[in-house]
Amino acid sequence: MEWKIPLFGHIGGDDFVALIPGNSCEKICQNILANFDANVGRYFTDKDLENGYIEVANRKGIIEKFPLTSLSIGVVVADVDRFSNILEIGEVGAQVKHAAKSVMGSSYAVDRRK
Repeated sequence: MEWKIPLFGHIGGDDFVALIPGNSCEKICQNILANFDANVGRYFTDKDLENGYIEVANRKGIIEKFPLTSLSIGVVVADVDRFSNILEIGEVGAQVKHAAKSVMGSSYAVDRRK
């Protein structure tokens, strides 16, 4: 079965999945991150943007500094016969998402293993 449009789903919390046909994942990631970063600033005060962080009370009421919101994307290329089941794809997805989150600011990581 071949499809032409991306399919999107919610995994849970702040995790989402997109199934993208074709080989354009890098350009799509770059466009998503550019759009996100260009628009996320409207949700912060000028002071927050100047500081590069927000100050928020944690669950114990103690004020903490948190970095401004960023976006991390993990990409798994699911070539035919690469994975034997959906759980393997999920495991690799978690690994590349972790790699993307290890970079400060918005970023993406692509699993290039065969």
